[in-house]
Amino acid sequence: MRGVATLDRLVVEGKVSPSLYDEVLIHAQRTQSTAEEAIIQLGLMSEAELLKYIANLYKTRFVGSERLAKAGVDPWLLGKVPKKLAKRLTAFPILYDQRTRTLSVVAADVSDDDVRQQMQFATGARDVKVYVAREAAIRASMAKHYDQNNGPFEMLLSGASSRDARSSRESDPVPGWGQVFEEKEGQLVRRRRAISLEMERQAANDQVETESEEPPPMTHARAAQGRTLVEQLSADAQVEDLAVNPVVYLETLSVLVTLIEQMNGERGGHSMGVARVCEQLGERIRLTLPQVQGILIAAYLHDVGVSASSHVTPFDVAHDETKRENARRIYSAPSRLLESVALPHTALEALRHRFERFDGTGFPERSAGKDIPLGSRVLAVAESYIDLTQNKANPFGRRLAPEDACDALDQHKGTAFDPAVVDWLRHIVLGDGVGRKMLSTRHRVLVVDPDPEETAVLEVQFAAHGYEVVIERAVEGALRTLQAEKFDAVVSEVRLSDGDGFELLRQLRESAHGNVPLMFLTSERAQASVNRGLELGASDYVVKPASAAVVVAKAGRMVGDVPAKKTGARGVSGSLQEMSLPDVIQILANGRKSGRLQVDSGNLHGEMMFQEGSIHDATFGDLSGAEAVYGILRLTEGDFALELDDTPVEDAIGIPTHHLLLEAMRRLDEEQR
Repeated sequence: MRGVATLDRLVVEGKVSPSLYDEVLIHAQRTQSTAEEAIIQLGLMSEAELLKYIANLYKTRFVGSERLAKAGVDPWLLGKVPKKLAKRLTAFPILYDQRTRTLSVVAADVSDDDVRQQMQFATGARDVKVYVAREAAIRASMAKHYDQNNGPFEMLLSGASSRDARSSRESDPVPGWGQVFEEKEGQLVRRRRAISLEMERQAANDQVETESEEPPPMTHARAAQGRTLVEQLSADAQVEDLAVNPVVYLETLSVLVTLIEQMNGERGGHSMGVARVCEQLGERIRLTLPQVQGILIAAYLHDVGVSASSHVTPFDVAHDETKRENARRIYSAPSRLLESVALPHTALEALRHRFERFDGTGFPERSAGKDIPLGSRVLAVAESYIDLTQNKANPFGRRLAPEDACDALDQHKGTAFDPAVVDWLRHIVLGDGVGRKMLSTRHRVLVVDPDPEETAVLEVQFAAHGYEVVIERAVEGALRTLQAEKFDAVVSEVRLSDGDGFELLRQLRESAHGNVPLMFLTSERAQASVNRGLELGASDYVVKPASAAVVVAKAGRMVGDVPAKKTGARGVSGSLQEMSLPDVIQILANGRKSGRLQVDSGNLHGEMMFQEGSIHDATFGDLSGAEAVYGILRLTEGDFALELDDTPVEDAIGIPTHHLLLEAMRRLDEEQR
């Protein structure tokens, strides 16, 4: 239940009688409210007294219900803060200064750093000021401005006035209250909002002066300009507008950028990998879906217009200062090329500031710490990590293992990179010792084919099934890579630029890695070629055109036929005190693991069945399916044991794993209120 810490403090300081402690808690539970709200409703303290106490405690200001009810909020600002975000944070935006990019919000819990962080990310504000307000007033503000329903405020004020008519009038005024500033002819002026007649009369009585003309009516086209691209794409079609699902938009970007990158040799699949890590980081930080989508757009586009020879990452600059000028030349290329495209603000900010440094010595604005947009901090770490693990031309001259890449990034924590983002990345890709064991059997496949289009489609499909993919174009390169790195399978074309796949297979069988299975995926359909391939020891021979999904499925069976892979550790166990269940599930999802996860806590026992990283079924006492998952995720103490098992499990739940996790967290949040 929220507010208990405040109640405890009030009791210790003698402002609330200890004999009333239980009464406050019972009232809060019965009314599904916070302890602070219960204190006001029971008349133990006036709204003004309690809010002033909390404001002094956290060195901020407070805003009373009456003042909040009279406030007008610019539609532009409401469009920047979605209702779902405001509701989840129990926070509401009241003011945005465009000159200083400072956002002011009221929140029920001013100690929650998540309010400041998420509001800053949603609006692109450089700074966020959080004032305390009554939770009921904040929810009434949401109803009034998002739903055009003033009923909650009328009920709240009629109830509040009977207890303390002075409460709202004693609230602190917020400088520039209710105004949105803009620059006009070199001077800062307040942009006037459309307000009701009642508010006009109140404004006249208070002698409020307006300094700019009222804006023209909001047409559909004008309203669309204030929305992000993702928001516009999600909106209902208007007349002849083109309505596109954001998921389709992102998938299209993924395919197009992947095809472009296939032309650049070592850069193949780079942006898709960056996007995948950005998405995982966004989910880990609990960003909203539009925020994650904005960062994904930046991830897909961050190398557009940059040649392979000019490519440089934030890690390259941190490792070698001489790369800084090259980074200055190329960092704005995507934004300039796509200037005519209405990219989301989140994406533009991430692209523009990805070479800022956490210590404030980066560019273009020398921003530091949390003044750097979170999307930029995430993109900088993700891009650097993927380059270190996938690009042999990185500063180390070889592809690093995930743990080595994280160690390399650690050396620049607090200087080039946000320490929190680097730590989040390590947890996602490695977890702790238990997590590394879970991911120890992640499969790697080498695809050898001179056709970029063919490899692009295969890479997308293999990556979607949890494989790590490396691309080579010729026999010589493939043999060199096979000698330097370990792979679980090879998929090769017969017709290669410097020989044929048969020679590759022959030399592979004679090498120290002779037991690695090889599948031919080729346009060579002559029976003689088929016979020769199988005689040389190919595990399969597939003639193009063939479905990429079928090829991946065949590769999965091929990998499963290798005895060496079956001798690895089949079970992993640990304590929930060492690793929480959501973290365990996230690691299994990232590694696309199949098996049974059993959880024991005292007399409670639960079991979740995974198929390629997705939860397909679960049991927990008398519960089954999704409800069993929610029940198991309530457990915070006990032990878990994972037994890897590739036996197919029917999907009895039909809900994506990350949606199950979000719903479980939502339910826990509701119970704790």
